[in-house]
Amino acid sequence: MIEIYLQNKLDRYNLFKDFKSGLHAFIKNGVVELSLASDRLIIKVEENFDFEETIKPVISEILKRHVIETKEKIWLLDIVSNIFFYDDQEEQEQILAIAKSILAGERLDLPNVSKVFATEKIIYGAFSEFLSRDCKFCYESFLTFRLKSYLDKLIDCVEMSIDEYQLEQEYQNLVESFRYYIKKRPPKLNCVHLVIDKRFTFYDEYFHLITDEKLEGYLDREIVFEKGIPIQEMVISPLVSIAPKEIHLYSDEIDHGVIQSIQNIFQEKVKFYSKDSFHKTAVK
Repeated sequence: MIEIYLQNKLDRYNLFKDFKSGLHAFIKNGVVELSLASDRLIIKVEENFDFEETIKPVISEILKRHVIETKEKIWLLDIVSNIFFYDDQEEQEQILAIAKSILAGERLDLPNVSKVFATEKIIYGAFSEFLSRDCKFCYESFLTFRLKSYLDKLIDCVEMSIDEYQLEQEYQNLVESFRYYIKKRPPKLNCVHLVIDKRFTFYDEYFHLITDEKLEGYLDREIVFEKGIPIQEMVISPLVSIAPKEIHLYSDEIDHGVIQSIQNIFQEKVKFYSKDSFHKTAVK
C-alpha cells in the first residue's frame, strides 16, 4: 500500500483526480484501489499484480506532471525574486517566459542550455527510484529533500534566462536609439539596395556598387556598435549612418538575424525581395 501525505488540500484533490484518471483501467479491473482519507492518498495494488513495470511508471509520471504543472512556476518565481532579487513584476514575467521556453526546449541556440534540459527525467527518476509497492511519504518533504538536483537545474535555468533577458533589453535599447538617430538625421542616400548572400553588398538607388571606401565615408563612428570588425562585414552601422528613406533587401533567408534587426530598426522602410530578383531589377 502506498500512502502519500499531502498538507495542501488542493494538491490532495488534484492528485486524487489525476490518479483516478491515470489508473482508471487498473481501478476498473480491480487491480488498484484508490482512496482519499483525511490528509492521505492511498493506493493499494493487488499483491500478485506486476507493480514495477506496470503501475509504478504510471504513478511516477502522474507525480512528475503534477510537480511541473503546479510547482515549477512558483519555484521559478521564487528563485527570480529571492535568489536573483528581481522584484519588478514585469521583469519577473519576462524572465519567467524565457525560463519556460528554455525548459520547453525552444532555446537550443543558447550556450550551456543542455545542462537544464533533463529536468523532467530528474523528477520522474526521483519518484521512480523511491516508490515501492509498500511505502509512506510526505509529498512536501519529498519535494524539498529529494528534488534538490531539479531545483539546482531551475536555478541554472533562471540564471541563463536573466542573461538572455539582459541581452534582449540591451538589444531593444540599441534598436530604439537607432530609430531615434535615423528619425533626426537627413538621409545620405534616398535608397539602398542590400544583397545578403555570403556577404553583404550595398548598392545605391541607381544600382551602382557602394564600395567599402564609400561605405566607410558614410559611416558615423559615434553610432558604430560592431566594434573590431572590418567595414566589409558591417551591416547595421553603415545602414543607420546612411539613414536611407528606403531599403530594398534581397535575400532568400527571411529568418536571418541581421534581416530581423534591419526590419526592427527601419520598419516600414524595408522592402523584401528574393535574391534572384536583384539581378533582374538591376538589369532593367
